[in-house]
Amino acid sequence: MTVSFEHPQFLFIGLLAILILYVWFRFKNKHFVFNVPLGPPGGAVFRSPVPAQLLLRFTRLLEGLAFLLFLLALAGPAYVQYRTVWLDRGADVFFVIDCSPSMSALDMEGQSRFAVAKKLVARFARLRPSDAIALVAIGADAALIMPPTVDRKVFNERLALLSIAELGDGTAIGTGLAIAAVHLRNSRAQRKLVVLLTDGENNAGAVHPLTGASLIRESGAELWVVGIGSAGEVPLDYVDPQTGQRKTGVFESRYDPEALRSIALAGGGTFAVAASTGALEETFNRMSGADMAPGRSRTYRLTQSLTGTLLYLVIGFIGLARLIRWFVMGALV
Repeated sequence: MTVSFEHPQFLFIGLLAILILYVWFRFKNKHFVFNVPLGPPGGAVFRSPVPAQLLLRFTRLLEGLAFLLFLLALAGPAYVQYRTVWLDRGADVFFVIDCSPSMSALDMEGQSRFAVAKKLVARFARLRPSDAIALVAIGADAALIMPPTVDRKVFNERLALLSIAELGDGTAIGTGLAIAAVHLRNSRAQRKLVVLLTDGENNAGAVHPLTGASLIRESGAELWVVGIGSAGEVPLDYVDPQTGQRKTGVFESRYDPEALRSIALAGGGTFAVAASTGALEETFNRMSGADMAPGRSRTYRLTQSLTGTLLYLVIGFIGLARLIRWFVMGALV
């Protein structure tokens, strides 16, 4: 949201008027002023019941502000917001993200598997504004944490809040795929895509991964299984959301590409190995495919005028200045 002016020429006219008045009062002939004491000679010196000089300056300040606000009001200020409406429906995309502690392994050029995956999901969403994107988190259980949406602000906020061990210690791959399949069953999008981002084997949940993959295929969705990381000893670093304690150490990664490949095969999809940040980025580029360009859209300009608010302030400032002069300073005359 930005502020614009419908008639900016009034700003220039106002600044010119202020400059002329300044020069006029600065260089005009000054009148001779002398003080005349009030009261009988030798009597008590007259003391004003109110700080007249201070009040006079304050009322002039109010009138000056009113003049400036009036010039701004003449310029037609308004809040301007641009809203884009997509005329063509994009794809329905479900990201099934592994949130188990092993995803905090720091084997992606010094970054964790989880952080790199989230970063690329955010980039995917930014580059495909017409797609409705959903998030499914998997841990000891699985849950739909963000239904399909084109509201990128809301999506990015929830993605940023997604954390390691949010759903406990475990990897319920089959349950996560089943949740995505259920929500895609009645989708009318021309393209439906499910992307599983994981580094481990299925060790939790009531649904077998091959069953979940079969449900994805039955829903008509395209399945991508992306294996992140590599096998062997890797450093691990994350904060437990339940206790707030930081956990570090080295663990034995049980990355099994063949198990993940079988899940992709059961879903009629594609398996990709992403042992590095570059490999994972290349996988995301392949997923986007040839339909990377967004569909037709129309942008609307919404304005909210500020002129009325400024005019109310002008009236309020002038009225306050008049009241002070009439009812407070008037007692001095």
